Amino acid sequence: MVVLSKAVFFILYGVSILLVLFSIFSSFDLILDPYKKLSEALILLGGGIILAIGLYLAYHYGYLNANFTKGMIILVTAFVIALAWVIIGLLFFNGPLHWQ
Repeated sequence: MVVLSKAVFFILYGVSILLVLFSIFSSFDLILDPYKKLSEALILLGGGIILAIGLYLAYHYGYLNANFTKGMIILVTAFVIALAWVIIGLLFFNGPLHWQ
């Protein structure tokens, strides 16, 4: 069971790293494009920061202490919080939706 929790932890950790890189680089791309909204960039940057904090906490409390279950819980919680942040931010604080 320990091997399974360790494997799932590292898979979640890798996916979280990819999500952090995607959200931070997407926010930089949106900041540099003059025709995009700055609010979208800030919302994605906030989501990336939330995920990065989750990665730090999962490494500190999960990997260093060899408590991989706690690390998985931290990673999933950070993902849910970041997802809620991005969805609520894009729906309510981004301005009116324009369907094209």
